[in-house]
Amino acid sequence: MFIYEPLKASVPTGSRPATRFCLVRHGTTDWNRENRIQGVTDTPLNEQGRAEIGRLAVAMKDEGWEVVVASDLQRAAESGEIIGRELMIPVFFHKGLRERSFGPLEGLTFEEVKAEFPEGSDHLALPGLESRRAIEERAAATMAMLATVFAGRRVIVVTHGGFIRAFFRAGWGLERKAPANAERVVVVWDGTWQLVEGGRSNDG
Repeated sequence: MFIYEPLKASVPTGSRPATRFCLVRHGTTDWNRENRIQGVTDTPLNEQGRAEIGRLAVAMKDEGWEVVVASDLQRAAESGEIIGRELMIPVFFHKGLRERSFGPLEGLTFEEVKAEFPEGSDHLALPGLESRRAIEERAAATMAMLATVFAGRRVIVVTHGGFIRAFFRAGWGLERKAPANAERVVVVWDGTWQLVEGGRSNDG
């Protein structure tokens, strides 16, 4: 955990303030460039990814964000640290924000997986492969927890493409692509989830 400045005072007790989240997909890694499935394999950012996140952080400086919560996988954790340093706000890590685990499919290209499993991987039963239902339940539960812990705050969540897609399905029943690397989507919790804005879509 890296602390830069304290959180601002919260809203009065008894009200139900909206909690605003900026969901950020981590910056680019070498495996992103090679179109490989990363899952929970702990791949690092590359220089392109660090530069992308740095530019995003600068663009977010005057938007009033108060805290960063990032996946503890290093590509997301470092992305969160870059944003936290630029915005001078606290950075926390939570393993519930990790990417979907793809077990033995990790490290393979999407083309290799498609060739071997033309029907898709969502219905496979492989060791270490997190089911689609499981990642959706985890995404929903993790975001609900963060909405409770940071009620009324403005929170940057740095996570992964698969997690964001699962949250779209769990929160709205939307089957849509994740933001591109180092892009974002804003959602609000005020008793129900609201999708406010989205970044440019990108496969993976």
